Amino acid sequence: MTGDDERLGYDTAIKEAHFIAAPLLTAAALSLAGVVAGADDHFLWPGPTLLLLVITAMTLLGSIQLSYYARQFLFPYQELEQLWVDEWDLWHGRKGDPALRKELLPIYMSARHRYRRFARYAVHSYNAGTLLLGLGIAASLAPSPGGKQAAWRWTAAGLVAFCTLVEALWVRHMYKESSERP
Repeated sequence: MTGDDERLGYDTAIKEAHFIAAPLLTAAALSLAGVVAGADDHFLWPGPTLLLLVITAMTLLGSIQLSYYARQFLFPYQELEQLWVDEWDLWHGRKGDPALRKELLPIYMSARHRYRRFARYAVHSYNAGTLLLGLGIAASLAPSPGGKQAAWRWTAAGLVAFCTLVEALWVRHMYKESSERP
């Protein structure tokens, strides 16, 4: 095994991110988009902010769908073996035949390869979605002209933008770290 599979908790982390966090973040993006759409005079850039939040939601939904597809190819070898044993015995009549492993190993390795490929796509989509969400939140916090809380809103927008930059640097670090492993 190479790459992300070397981290024992990787598959669990993907599951948590894409089936728990991503739906919650999608709901947050769509909720905020609803607020921006309903009160556009209270936002500095209502149109671009709304578009950014909708793109965020679609990107996060994409990560959920990609992960769902990927996980169809994630199963233990024993499960594949058990599925095929009865049919193998029916046609070949030899329990525990080493030829069965020869037949199943390429199928299993192909499934693992597909899982890793689509899981990687899901991770890219999720990371893009979280960064876009940070930008969308920062844009929604920028005060409209003449707002009473301009200083507070600019401070909050700046804080979210800074945290989004830190997140972008962290994502870059993770990609660099995973590409340096054999």
